[in-house]
Amino acid sequence: MAGEMYFINQDGTDSNGEIWQTHADIAKAIGGRLEPFDKYQGPYIVVGKDLRMGATPYSVPVRHLGIVRLWLVPAEDQPDDFAQIYREDTNKLSEPFLWCDSSMAISEAKRLLKS
Repeated sequence: MAGEMYFINQDGTDSNGEIWQTHADIAKAIGGRLEPFDKYQGPYIVVGKDLRMGATPYSVPVRHLGIVRLWLVPAEDQPDDFAQIYREDTNKLSEPFLWCDSSMAISEAKRLLKS
């Protein structure tokens, strides 16, 4: 296995048995849903209809076209326990927050969606 994530449930449980709780909390709070990516980076959060091309799990997401994808990524220049949210269509990052702080993560996701 090279990192495949074949599916993710909306509670944050993936095909490898990992739980991505912060991702699930954000998706639920902003009315988005989790989509599988890989077992190392985790899933991404999509708001609205997500377009994909190709066979699962290697289907490629179509970029732009009004599609909003949010990614949780390690925070640059911060200790390992900090993350940021990356908004793909606008190429913007949130302020850093602790990985385990769902309430701050949700606030940052909402702030990014307004910008």
